[in-house]
Amino acid sequence: MDTPLLLTGVHPDHTTARRLASLGLRRGSRIELVQRLAGGGRIVSVAGGRVAVDAAVLRELSAEVAA
Repeated sequence: MDTPLLLTGVHPDHTTARRLASLGLRRGSRIELVQRLAGGGRIVSVAGGRVAVDAAVLRELSAEVAA
């Protein structure tokens, strides 16, 4: 879980994508998975903060290992 990731794709729904962007989760952001939650959600570290993301939204995001 300590592997830094680069967010390469965001949620296709415009409203959700805007909300995620306001939390720092936008294409090109570096994130780290911090904790797994019950139900498949995750806590992610982004831009010095932590954000809880549910399983449904996670399925719509794509990321790759950051160089």
